Amino acid sequence: MKYLVNALASHEVHVAKYYIKREAWVAAANRAKEVLKTYPEAPALEEALAIMVVAYDKLKLTDLRDDAQRVLTLNFPNSKYSKGVNTEGKAWYRFW
Repeated sequence: MKYLVNALASHEVHVAKYYIKREAWVAAANRAKEVLKTYPEAPALEEALAIMVVAYDKLKLTDLRDDAQRVLTLNFPNSKYSKGVNTEGKAWYRFW
């Protein structure tokens, strides 16, 4: 069951990254926020927070961006997403 929840959370993050690639900032932020609410213990939270930081920055919502950055830094101090989100890379469903 835990695997399925993590897969669903990863899929939502994948969709949010697609929205970032398409420059649909509001949709990306909403998808990432939904990951935080629906899957609170999934490993994809780190990337979802980073997506929120990027989307809020592009929307010039500095208060929300700073809040998301603060939560990301507090919960994931050594985050690989502190420099931003890579929209290129392997698909969410690939394990190899």
